Amino acid sequence: MVREWMKLDNAAKIYPLVESDFLTTVFRFSITLNIDIDKDILLKALNNIIKRFPYYKVTLKKGIFWYYLEENKQDLLVFKDEDLPCRRMLKEDNNGYLFRVLYIDKKISIEFNHILGDGTACLIFLCTLTHEYLRLVGINVSINEWIKDINEEVDEKEFEDSHSIIGKKHLHTHNKKLKVIKNVFHIKGRILNRKKYLITYGIMDAQNLYETAKKFKASITVFLTSLYLETLLEIQKETVKKRKRKPVAIQVPINMRKRLDSVSMRNFSLFIRPYLYPDEDYSFEKIIEIVKDYFTEYTTNDNLLALMVQNYRTEKTPFVRLLPLVLKSLITPLIYKAVGADTYSGTISNIGMVKLPNDMEEYVQRIDFVLGPCPITKTLCAVSGYKDQVFISFGRSIKDALVERKFFRKLVELGVKVHVEN
Repeated sequence: MVREWMKLDNAAKIYPLVESDFLTTVFRFSITLNIDIDKDILLKALNNIIKRFPYYKVTLKKGIFWYYLEENKQDLLVFKDEDLPCRRMLKEDNNGYLFRVLYIDKKISIEFNHILGDGTACLIFLCTLTHEYLRLVGINVSINEWIKDINEEVDEKEFEDSHSIIGKKHLHTHNKKLKVIKNVFHIKGRILNRKKYLITYGIMDAQNLYETAKKFKASITVFLTSLYLETLLEIQKETVKKRKRKPVAIQVPINMRKRLDSVSMRNFSLFIRPYLYPDEDYSFEKIIEIVKDYFTEYTTNDNLLALMVQNYRTEKTPFVRLLPLVLKSLITPLIYKAVGADTYSGTISNIGMVKLPNDMEEYVQRIDFVLGPCPITKTLCAVSGYKDQVFISFGRSIKDALVERKFFRKLVELGVKVHVEN
């Protein structure tokens, strides 16, 4: 199934307007095997699977009012992983593709421009590539929900911009505006040059983490979000005078596919932003309680649909829709700072526990997730779980590892054993 061109989905439209060398809109997934990677076999595997992912075999084009996606007929490439992680996608570097396949030693990584899709969709692409690679080296491996059968026909619904379809459907039934905190705290620090992006991993036992969160009657996502909020609150208290302190908020993506019965392989996540005001001394138990209540309220389908309608309305306002692309490119970065990055102090994205088929798990050692740089929040956190371990990565664009140092120290104090890698 080939489409000559596609509109960007509702969530993707902002990314080509704001991306830069410092805000790359790129994220990375990696799978580490217990066998060395052969470049030629990896490229063959990529060519074998791409027909099952036609919505990713595209390049970005400029229209009069919006960017759009066009079928990319250039050769696919794979690269040795020896450059800056999550760097900006430049057409001349990768034949115009919006993903970058990398290998080194036993590790396969793919970096994705967020224009293509969100974490859940893109991890399926990497798992499918890894599955095909193992098959080509002579290993019999099964398929599950994290892997596409490349011999099946492409489901037309995988192309869907579910965000816009559902937003339009509920336009007149979910009009309420949800509260958004603005002018939040951001950590200080001089941004590193565009050739540096520093990543720290914390590796821990999944059961240990789960049981620690359970002591607070919280999910792992609520627990880690609360810990991140407490970390940033403490940093603000240490670095900012009391009268100048601001609210602290964390952006948390919510995968909408199972909630709204979508199989879209494009962007279909919504973002909630639990927050704390700076004028109170919170115990960690109190922070957990506030975050839990926020999740309970804001992740109801009614509130998530209202947020979806809000986003859809913004895109469809005549001013936004009819403004020429050249002017959108000038104005959008300013709007993004005011109503986007200025509404959260950090991001935590938890892809959850990834379960591969048993015969494939024999060969897969770990699955990592890294978010690309943001010059406003300075640090971002990504979480992935695999087998009996959880991997937490912090990417940062400043020299000091203050956030991750405090965060992991707090985890240890709460009883979670953490192995740290830089």
